[in-house]
Amino acid sequence: MKLELRDAVKRFRTATALDGLTLEVQDDVDMVAIVAPTGSGKTTLLRVLAGLDGLDSGSLKVRGEDVTGVHVQKRNVSMVYQKFVNYPSLRVFDNIASPLQVARPRIAKAEIERRVHAIAEKLGIDMYLRRYPQELSGGQRQRVALARALVKEVDLVLLDEPLGNLDYKLREALRSDLKELSRERDALFVYATPEPIDALMMASHVAVLSEGRVVQYGRTREVHAVPQHAEVGRRFSEPPMNLLACRVEDGHVSAGDAFRFRLADAPSDGAFLLGIYPHHLRILEDGPPKPGSVRIEARLEFAEVVGSDVTLRLAYEEHTVLALSDKIRSYHLDETVKVDVDPNDVYLFDARSGDLVRASVRGRDARG
Repeated sequence: MKLELRDAVKRFRTATALDGLTLEVQDDVDMVAIVAPTGSGKTTLLRVLAGLDGLDSGSLKVRGEDVTGVHVQKRNVSMVYQKFVNYPSLRVFDNIASPLQVARPRIAKAEIERRVHAIAEKLGIDMYLRRYPQELSGGQRQRVALARALVKEVDLVLLDEPLGNLDYKLREALRSDLKELSRERDALFVYATPEPIDALMMASHVAVLSEGRVVQYGRTREVHAVPQHAEVGRRFSEPPMNLLACRVEDGHVSAGDAFRFRLADAPSDGAFLLGIYPHHLRILEDGPPKPGSVRIEARLEFAEVVGSDVTLRLAYEEHTVLALSDKIRSYHLDETVKVDVDPNDVYLFDARSGDLVRASVRGRDARG
């Protein structure tokens, strides 16, 4: 389902939420993830797509039709918020059926029942149709809100952090459900989230936002492999990409006295930002560096177990970096941690503009 948003500007009294934002999504895309931190314009973008907020300037086309000034009631969209809303006085069946019951032209009762049962079964809540929302768990109530949005046959399904309040297991299950539903529907799912993992697990394409603009849009894996701007590397990574001030001189990159290596395809001499994803910092116990790698000895400032990994904050000289380790053990603050970095894994960004200058070799290979 083709979507074209061009030069979109949306201002509020004290801030500009969308600042010339342009996004073009082609027909073959099922789900686009909008990745950005709070305050970067995600919700405003969804509200503009829904017709809840108008644009100060710019245009919006859906399936090639200009809908820039079309009222929300005349747009074929559904929207789900992080703080899901259900009607407490209605049973689950009627909560889900409510958009169909008020639709014009009228939809036959048998067709409404068929659609409600189909989407409820798909989301695993068909056994709760006679209950009231307050009789359900938080995850079940969120599924009811999703079912109400998905029971209609719409062009756009807009999802504003719908999994944000759910625990890990529920998030995993709903990610899978939403991914499958997006592939089955003749609709475009637009999923706004601050979590890179949501985009990486569900969406075929991603748009990374910063200050009301799209910094980069493309296939999800390609954007992650080759971020075109330092801001993309920082936003589209969890933990965020390490960005270290460095210099290039005679083919050598140095980010402090303790971190210096030769780069075969180094750019001309100058100041840059050195980008390294945390999972490319390899934590070593003992032994020599791996062939071709450079070793840093850093001081441990912080360690946190996240799932099956450990996130470590390490300091050397004036620099601080984040690393991931899949070995869960006892770490001690201020202990010395040895880290190997393969030059094939590093990125270089222009120190002033933030634009990508040199992608990692593995990133280029992943992009194909």
